[in-house]
Amino acid sequence: MLEKLAGPIIGALIGYCTNYIAVKMLFYPKQEVRILGRKLPFTPGAIPKGKPRLARAIGIIVADDLLTEDDIKQKMISLETENAVVDQIVQGLSVDLHTCVSKVCSSELNYEEIKNRLISELSSQILDSVQHMNLDNLIVQEAGKAVKAKTKGSMLEMFLNDEMLNSLIQPVGGEIVKYINEKGPDFIKEELETKIDTLGEQSVIDLCNHMNISEGAVRKIVADFYHKAIDSVIGKLIGNLNIAEIIEDKINAMNVDSLEKLVLTVMKKELDTIVNLGALVGAVLGVLNIII
Repeated sequence: MLEKLAGPIIGALIGYCTNYIAVKMLFYPKQEVRILGRKLPFTPGAIPKGKPRLARAIGIIVADDLLTEDDIKQKMISLETENAVVDQIVQGLSVDLHTCVSKVCSSELNYEEIKNRLISELSSQILDSVQHMNLDNLIVQEAGKAVKAKTKGSMLEMFLNDEMLNSLIQPVGGEIVKYINEKGPDFIKEELETKIDTLGEQSVIDLCNHMNISEGAVRKIVADFYHKAIDSVIGKLIGNLNIAEIIEDKINAMNVDSLEKLVLTVMKKELDTIVNLGALVGAVLGVLNIII
């Protein structure tokens, strides 16, 4: 009985050990072995020796078949991704403008400096526009019309001719223009600062609501912009982004231990199955040897 079982047992043991050694030789030895100056055959193991070729093959497969431009674009414009992006942007637009600008600026001092520059530039532009309006002549003309309209049909109308009106109103217009030139910059800056500080307490969403633009409309605008950005950017991005080369470099940069861990993480069950099949085949051959 023992003699009959010896064949299958020995066959199973040989098959198991053979396949076990074969699987281990995929990774070991990790460096080439030399004896008397000659490289020992099958060293280093199959995977360490073929790592550059393996890295290139995996890179090409991933880039050409597994991670194409269409795959990335479809994932980027999927409803789940789109909603996540739009939610994030709308959340950012819900923060007050002061906070948004402060995040861009390096410090609060930098924010105040930018605000003051903006106020100074706007006030200068506003004052310049007012000065180019020939305000003194405009005041004379409009005030004259108002006086004529109010005195029409009265005795004053007989005395207030155009010449007299101009002589009376022109000094007033001159004083108003003089006052604007002297006090205007400070007044405009003060008003602008108040308005900017008030706006700074509101978010973009709040400002849109004031303009009767609902949050739903804002989300649609953001979503449309996101789709256009994806359509115009993804192609260029993939063109400039050599995925195959990135993956190849990543695998080549891995040491053999990390590569072994990666392969075993994916294929450990399959490699164990190969070893066990070796034992099964060896046992079957042992049984057939007894029968035949």
